[in-house]
Amino acid sequence: MRRSTNLPARDALFDLPCACATVRRAARAVTQLYDRHLRASDIEGTQFALLSVLKSQGPCSQAAIGERFALDKTTLSRNLTLLKNKGWIESAAAEDGRERRYVLTAVGERRLGAARPAWRRAQEHLRSSMTEKEWDAMWKAFRALTTAAHAAQRGMPAGGTK
Repeated sequence: MRRSTNLPARDALFDLPCACATVRRAARAVTQLYDRHLRASDIEGTQFALLSVLKSQGPCSQAAIGERFALDKTTLSRNLTLLKNKGWIESAAAEDGRERRYVLTAVGERRLGAARPAWRRAQEHLRSSMTEKEWDAMWKAFRALTTAAHAAQRGMPAGGTK
């Protein structure tokens, strides 16, 4: 695998004064790693994650998927439309006629299955770059960060400043 020359060494990263910028930098780096592994399977990390949720949860409403990933309606709609156009998911009837559910198609299930080994390699590649303690701390920190951001957002008025 060819290494990009613009990737900073672990000790060369400097602290950014903004939590948002720091989290986005980390998310981009992780996304690029997974996308590089998944490229041969012709699927992106975000697509893999959405298909995985549908595989594990079964039919899901857009609201349930959005809540799981903390995605806004527009971004999620765009991603679901793309997956639907590829034939990897389809709409399914829901008890409430106003609600739309999405399910994995047979084509989507095959795509997910074909990509799973590449995803496992990406996961192992990242995990092997960290100690077990760092790996566990990462999960704990991300849960705490997500919880704190949701709590802060609930305490913020609609205009944006408190």
